[in-house]
Amino acid sequence: MYDLPRARQAGLAALTVVLAAGCTTSQATNVGAIPVVDHQSFVGGCAGTTLTDADPPAWAQAGWTVVKGAPWPVPWATGTHGDFVAFLFATELVAGPSPRVDGSDNKVLWVTKDFPPLGNATIEGRPLGRSQPVVTIADGPSVVDLPQAGCWTFRPSWTAKGRPISSINLEVLPAGTPP
Repeated sequence: MYDLPRARQAGLAALTVVLAAGCTTSQATNVGAIPVVDHQSFVGGCAGTTLTDADPPAWAQAGWTVVKGAPWPVPWATGTHGDFVAFLFATELVAGPSPRVDGSDNKVLWVTKDFPPLGNATIEGRPLGRSQPVVTIADGPSVVDLPQAGCWTFRPSWTAKGRPISSINLEVLPAGTPP
């Protein structure tokens, strides 16, 4: 025969477990939840340099307005010794004069740590592993017009007083390529 009280007890027990699990999960995700931001890597770096939208070093964040918990507004790369950062507004560099085929420029913000103040240094760029051609760029925000495609190495040109000088390697697309 069918035992109604026992069936009710089993049903109530099952319902209690489901409700408790639902409340526990809901409370766990709402109490003190911190948004998790998935950071991305972007094309544009080469020879060991990675572009990312993670938070850059604190010393390179001055002047930026960012939304807490959101990806960094523009891709950036850090130098080999951690004292040089390039913020790529252009996302990908394209060889040739500005403006590019889409009307934008190869705009890059160069930031150096604990070295000459902004405006007192220059950045030298050359194809990876080659001495020529050399492109000299003012530090700070600048438009970077490069004569040819390939992997380019960029370094601050000031004397680092015996310290190694960082370098950043960035891929330059062929002239006329849409970024």
